[in-house]
Amino acid sequence: MISRFLLDFRKCSSSVASLAKVDPWKKRLQFAKPHIQRFETPVRKVYYAPEWELKKVEDPDKDIYSPLKNYGMTPEKWEYQNKVVWPPGYVVPETGLPKPPEVYHCIENIHFAPKKMFTSCQFAWRMKVKDALIQLKFKGGKGTLLMADAIEQARNRAQNEFHINNPDDMFVAEAFAIQCAIKKSRKRHARENWNITRHRFINVFVRLEEGEPPGYKSSIPISNGWDKMREYYAYLRSRQIQYSI
Repeated sequence: MISRFLLDFRKCSSSVASLAKVDPWKKRLQFAKPHIQRFETPVRKVYYAPEWELKKVEDPDKDIYSPLKNYGMTPEKWEYQNKVVWPPGYVVPETGLPKPPEVYHCIENIHFAPKKMFTSCQFAWRMKVKDALIQLKFKGGKGTLLMADAIEQARNRAQNEFHINNPDDMFVAEAFAIQCAIKKSRKRHARENWNITRHRFINVFVRLEEGEPPGYKSSIPISNGWDKMREYYAYLRSRQIQYSI
């Protein structure tokens, strides 16, 4: 198995030199195209990842393991991505481009509403790290400052823990928040009117990726006036007169 892993290392390192300068986001756009699942070919496992202990619980006597308990994204699953080791110069078969370095970071149990954090996450998404920190700190809101703190911690980890040369050249590839807990309290009003107050806690997930971000914040680039003009010209030239000589 080790010899096969070393063979994949050599193939990946030799294929990087033959790659031409192409726009990586044009290659990534093909992921949005629909495809038939039965025609997919399984890709060989060329990476190393430690074994995931599924039945690991805090108290085996009281707590019973259930796969539905921690469904969705959790901090443990997010941090596990940092332990995956890829071959040097690994080329992604779907795009034909080398896999960029990534840093996964999470901040747990923040007392903030997930709906309010959504706007800050969308604002920093697909922005350069340096620009995102400047813009978020300039806004000065609680959500933007929390987002700036998460990005700054991820940048420090990229430099100190993962030894990435220029962490400021990375961009925010993913940024989202998931609610993790709700704590309830009671508030007393006039005439013995007691109401329940819900304090929501969230986990903030950030993924930094090395490279240039796309110039748009959607699945496909938004067409401008020139693109619409070309599409309209193509439509005019594709017209045909039926039953003509």
